[in-house]
Amino acid sequence: MPPSTHGKGGTGGSSGPNGQLAGPVAAGNLTTAAGSGLPLPRSELLLAGKSIVRSMRRVTHGTDQVGKGAGDADRLMSDADRIGALASILAPATGLATLASGASGAGTDAVSAAEVVDRLRLNFGQLGYMQGVLDENLCQVDGQLEGPDGFLGRPAAGDEPGSPADPASLTDDELRDARAVWSARADLDFDALIRAQEEMSDLDDRRRNLDHQVDAVSDLLARLDDAGTAPVPRHLGDTLCYGLGWHLAGDPPRMWAALRENRSRVLASAGSAPGTNEAPAAAQGSAAARALASAPPPRAMPFAEWAAANKIEGGRLAILQVLAGLERWCGFYDALTGTLARHLLELRVRADTTSAACRALSAELQRRTLGGGEG
Repeated sequence: MPPSTHGKGGTGGSSGPNGQLAGPVAAGNLTTAAGSGLPLPRSELLLAGKSIVRSMRRVTHGTDQVGKGAGDADRLMSDADRIGALASILAPATGLATLASGASGAGTDAVSAAEVVDRLRLNFGQLGYMQGVLDENLCQVDGQLEGPDGFLGRPAAGDEPGSPADPASLTDDELRDARAVWSARADLDFDALIRAQEEMSDLDDRRRNLDHQVDAVSDLLARLDDAGTAPVPRHLGDTLCYGLGWHLAGDPPRMWAALRENRSRVLASAGSAPGTNEAPAAAQGSAAARALASAPPPRAMPFAEWAAANKIEGGRLAILQVLAGLERWCGFYDALTGTLARHLLELRVRADTTSAACRALSAELQRRTLGGGEG
């Protein structure tokens, strides 16, 4: 299931001065400052991501398979400490935030290794969410969101003339030339602003749809019994496979690459129109759609049967991993929404500046035209 079926982040928060978000970003039961960027260097982002991955493996593989040596115990507590510090920024009201002091043994709140693993299990989806926020921040730090294929497209630096001189001090020819230059710049700035607003709308749709998928999987988890009799419709099965795949996926650039590829396909599909050599997708699929509508819906398989058919083991634990994979996209989208919100504010300021310059130059040109020459 491609990322296009996931929602866009309408949780970007309100913009404040200098492109900072005026308030935190609401994300379900999480509150994240990811919209204004994580205050961590790249090395710390990488270490936090590795700590999350190792901690998730401790939950899914069991503590017996992780190791019982002193070094493993120290690594467990170190990872928990780092996760707690990150959660204090992204999810201060959750059980993960308390690991920042409890895992290190500071004060009287120290917890055992078994308690740490239990707390990680209870907050497994939030681990996936924080992983997605880290993914976006790393993509941003590495410049992968910039450029013609990125969300942060902006007019080329060469199209930015310096601040205009006082219009009244220009000759008629200079005034007309300046008006043409600043008009072209305003067109570029407004085009960039429109594209960014469209990207924000796309993210909002993806994030909203993703929330529906998380709700559906959470409902399945609540209904699942030991025998695995809860039904799994085909669309829900697709979501389960997709979420599990992203839980197991690797490095952060894969998140951005998947989203960029999906956006390219969507844009290419939207660009097809009647009159070309290729018939529109809607027309091509109309016969198939009618046949599908007249056919009986596919049978919803019991979860145990569906899991066996897809070679998925773990029961409830597998569904937790699915939720973590979906929450990873939630975190990625929310952080990307915050990044794009700051970019939108920057583009609005640029567009307002160039528009004001154009108005001043046009007013002076109009004054001279009506007054019969240079002032």
